[in-house]
Amino acid sequence: MSAAHSFLTISLATVLFSVASLSCASTADIISRLKIAPVIEGRFIQKEKLVSVPKPFECEGFFIFWKDDVLLWKATKPILTTSLYTDQNFKTYIHLNGKRIENTSPSATNIVNRILWGLLSADMTALELDFQIFSQNKPESWKMDFYPKSNMTGSIVKHVSVTGKDTPEKIVVENFSSDITTLIIDEIKLSEISSTQQENELANP
Repeated sequence: MSAAHSFLTISLATVLFSVASLSCASTADIISRLKIAPVIEGRFIQKEKLVSVPKPFECEGFFIFWKDDVLLWKATKPILTTSLYTDQNFKTYIHLNGKRIENTSPSATNIVNRILWGLLSADMTALELDFQIFSQNKPESWKMDFYPKSNMTGSIVKHVSVTGKDTPEKIVVENFSSDITTLIIDEIKLSEISSTQQENELANP
């Protein structure tokens, strides 16, 4: 075997090993990169592309996460809506024409909240039971792909991808119905305790 051929073989093997290392990164590697705190607040834009509706639906607002307690979403546009997610249930309060409409659903069926809760808590234990998770970890960013293991979860979603750096930044959900949900997160703020304004948002959904 020539020296040139040997060099090319070694170089190719090095490249393949590097790609495999990136593709096979553990969830723990990514979790160790995340900035976490007892209280996390940020802005969001959510887009829903429904198969049966030509124009995407978009809403925006802010969220507040209290570790091991509750994840609050407040959409300020186009309709004032507050949602509270816990490990017990998911409650939504829609403010329309001076009235507040309430709805409650099981927390297990809300996949975006489950995944974001796990990432913001730096605890993927429950998610690893329900999903096959494939991770890519690069210096400039990371990506996690979630594929349902159980029939129940598979009846809700086909695939979820999450990308970010030191916090989750984008979540894309391909639902079983083929509807696509895209959630963009930014302006993350970390704090040790809640502000008065944050407590008021939780007390008056």
